[in-house]
Amino acid sequence: MVERLFMVKKASIHKYIQVIPIIGFVFFLVLVLYGYQHGIFQSTDSLQKFFQQFGQFAVIMFILFQVIQVIIPILPGGISSLAGMLMFGNGFGLLYSCIGLVIGEAIGFLLVRYYGVSFVQLILSPKKYQKFDQLLTRRTKDIKKVLIVTLLLPFAPDDLICLVAGLTKLTFREYMQIVILLKPWSVGIYSMIMLFLFHKAQGSL
Repeated sequence: MVERLFMVKKASIHKYIQVIPIIGFVFFLVLVLYGYQHGIFQSTDSLQKFFQQFGQFAVIMFILFQVIQVIIPILPGGISSLAGMLMFGNGFGLLYSCIGLVIGEAIGFLLVRYYGVSFVQLILSPKKYQKFDQLLTRRTKDIKKVLIVTLLLPFAPDDLICLVAGLTKLTFREYMQIVILLKPWSVGIYSMIMLFLFHKAQGSL
């Protein structure tokens, strides 16, 4: 009797664990829609104003945004990191971006490993999913090398490769070692390029 109750409770907890990410995803989707409707994601200026209204919690909100940005691509790569550097300074902006993006890559990997291809179909557009499917078909055997090379190259589709990694035999520990070591490099390079282009554009106005 006790064992049966324990099994029932375990099954209930398992169901809750399955539902929580879905609720979180819906919540963040609502936030994204709100952001688009109010023009928050139109430019770095509007994004900065959005975060600044949170005062002392701006850093936390920015890191959370970067986490979401990995799982649900809201802005083109580098825009949010550029906004972070303009708000918090180059060093701290890059640090906060890296924290959020690394956490996002970890969550994305685990969600794909748990929910499989159905989760990927949920978060990617048909065009991006087609690219993902091609990568999954061709690159699963040497995923470790592909992940390293992709993270070393700025503006490479590393988020897609990270999703592909979740469906391979690559362990979470190996995956995180690669991401923690190389993600700051790729974020730093493309963020500095974006910052240079931003200042150049500002100077030409």
